[in-house]
Parts: sequence; structure tokens; C-alpha cells
Amino acid sequence: MQNLKLNTDNYISFHFIDDQKRPFVLIAPGGGYQRTSPREAEPIAKAFNEKGYHAGIIYYRETLLQYPDTVDELASFVQVITSDSTYPIDLNAFILCGFSSGGHYMASLGVFHHQYPGLIQPKAMILAYPVITGKVGFAHEDSIERLYGEITEDNRQRFSLENHVTNLTPETFLFHTMDDQSVKVENSLFFMQALRNHGVMVDCHLYHSGVHGLSLGTQTVVTDAYRSNPAAYEAIHKHNQTWFNLAISFLDFRLKK
Repeated sequence: MQNLKLNTDNYISFHFIDDQKRPFVLIAPGGGYQRTSPREAEPIAKAFNEKGYHAGIIYYRETLLQYPDTVDELASFVQVITSDSTYPIDLNAFILCGFSSGGHYMASLGVFHHQYPGLIQPKAMILAYPVITGKVGFAHEDSIERLYGEITEDNRQRFSLENHVTNLTPETFLFHTMDDQSVKVENSLFFMQALRNHGVMVDCHLYHSGVHGLSLGTQTVVTDAYRSNPAAYEAIHKHNQTWFNLAISFLDFRLKK
């Protein structure tokens, strides 16, 4: 199936297993709202395919949109996908998955989806070491500046998704490493607490250590520092690799598979 493109250079590439209706995971790689990391793109889609999930990857920084155009476009993509019966998607199992800044991108639709008339409510979100907050001392400052063009107190408040959670926010799986220096673990903790405050189911898994952007933690997604020794990268992240099966267990439980 061809890539889906709307009015910008941003697009979705589809990774369907077959033409059978199945749960669908829309994946947003990280990249600091500057680019989309290939380490959090096709390897993630393939992993979901192997578990019986259709997948799509949204390349949302080919055109560097700013807020609110970012969320408006994402909502338009979702509307097109879910209203076209040629896509073999179980509409009761539409899942958002985001990594780092891609987590902020997906969670933005998660907290604001009800503001788009006729848009389906995502069944769940999978957020991996997500950028969430604009709070000084905890924020990923570059992401705020790229999303808004400048950092102001008002933009910090708008950026802070923990401030916008409601009881309509989808059930969420979070994972983070405790020593993440690029996107501090408090980003996940703030979001987790906001979900709890609004009675939204949340699974939050914290690992004691691991590099930011670890992806699957396997040899197929090594960082540049481990190009010459991918086995070492996999070895140090063997425990962290468990996040993916935990996420699948979370989804299977919520989808009653």
C-alpha cells in the first residue's frame, strides 16, 4: 500500500501484515522535534507486526510544522485512516505509540483528541521515555523551542501535557530509565500522576539505567557509540528489552486478546 500524504511533505508508511482487520499501532519516532530517528521507526513496526499488530510510521518532521499545526495534521491523518474502509484496521483497537519527542507528539493527540469532532478515541497509548513537560528543570528545552518557535511561560504551560489530561485521555503504558539525562524521568512521572488523578488506567515501568533513545535495546537498533560492538549494546540493555513484551501484554489485556 502506498504511503499516505496530505498537504505537507509529512507522511505515513504502512506496515500491514495482511488484509485482515487487526489492531493498528501508529508509531512516531523521536528526534527532538527536528527529525525522526530510524532506530525508532521500522524496527518498532516490525516488532509489532511479529506480535500480530498492523503498524504505521508517521514521518512528521519532513515539513517542520509548529503547534497547533502539528496536532491538527496528526488528527487529519487519523481521520483519513479510520474513515477509509480499505485500510484493514480494527477501529476499536487504534493505538498511538511515541518515542521521546514522538511521545509528546502522540500524547498531544491523546489529550486533545476530543477537541476534533468525529475523531475516534484512541484505545491506548504506548509512550517510551516521552517528552511531556515544559517545567523548568525537567523540560527538553529544544523541543519546546522547535514546536513553538520560542520559549515563553505561556508556551511552557501549553507544552506541559500533564496539565491537559482529562478522563478522556486514553489508557497509557509508560516506560523510562531512571538515569535518562536527555529527557528526565519526571516527564513520565508527571504524566502518570495526572492520569491517576483523572482515573485513567496507567502502567508505568521504570528501569534503573539505560541510554535515552534505547529503542528495543537490541543489536538491530544500536547507537553510534556501539556500531563496532553491537553485542555489547544488547548485553547492557538486556533487562530494558523487557519493556516491549510488557507493552504487548498491556495491549493484549486491554484488547482482551
